[in-house]
Amino acid sequence: MGWWHKQTRASRVSLIACLAAFALSVLSIGVLGALLYFISYPVIVPLFGPVDGWSPDWVWGSMILSAMVWSLSFLVAGGVYNRLTASGLAKGLRITAYLAVLWGGAVVSWLLVLTYLTST
Repeated sequence: MGWWHKQTRASRVSLIACLAAFALSVLSIGVLGALLYFISYPVIVPLFGPVDGWSPDWVWGSMILSAMVWSLSFLVAGGVYNRLTASGLAKGLRITAYLAVLWGGAVVSWLLVLTYLTST
């Protein structure tokens, strides 16, 4: 048996989703990053203001970079899902936790990107 077959279904799906999201972050030319911005809007706007007030030089790049960073959230979400499965938590709560990790990943990716870009 190979490495791939030793992984849980959640781990395999999360790895595929991570790779797909990473590719989509570049291929969408910033659209995925913009969607993540609107998802994390309640946290980002009070700290950095609306996107209309940002410097135009780095906005497009930040849209692409935040989506690239966010794609790693799928790996974290898969790990959390596996831990919760091992603890015997109900499937509905595991899916909710998976989605919460993805939302938190969107917020963290935008915070990382904006903190770096506004500090330089």
